[in-house]
Amino acid sequence: MQVLALDTATPFLVLGLPTHERVLRLDRRHAERLFGELEDFLAWAGTSLEGLEGIAVGQGPGSYTGLRIGIAAGLGLARGLGVPLVGVDTLAGVAGRYRGTVTVAHATRNGYAYAATYRVDDTLQTLAPPRKQRLEGLEPASLDEPPSGRVLARLGVERLRRGERGVEALYL
Repeated sequence: MQVLALDTATPFLVLGLPTHERVLRLDRRHAERLFGELEDFLAWAGTSLEGLEGIAVGQGPGSYTGLRIGIAAGLGLARGLGVPLVGVDTLAGVAGRYRGTVTVAHATRNGYAYAATYRVDDTLQTLAPPRKQRLEGLEPASLDEPPSGRVLARLGVERLRRGERGVEALYL
């Protein structure tokens, strides 16, 4: 199933398909660069918009504006292409780069972080869901690492195959 993943919840623009990904650090320039980068990514991956069977969009946690940009872009693409849309956990996209039990986190303002713990083997299981907590004392395996576009796309495929649809931003 050819599912496009996009995530703008962090300073990174993450684009993915089950077999390809691109990660760019854009900080606060997601809105101005998203669609140009998406066109370049799809051409590089040898895929067209018409070949997509679904859209998986990072639902956070992350910055308010970043989440709005990605979710709005995902909704527009899905509706325009007539394909289903599903939200995926941004932090799970980071955890999918690892094996075993892993805590991943993204720092926020004022000494806090968005963190979650997962068990990753052949599947990805949430042990402690995304939460906001003090960064002090937190010892994540990964801090401020971008999610994997391939992992987000695969999570989207799994959710879509289960018949799940829709996205709800995770604001913490």
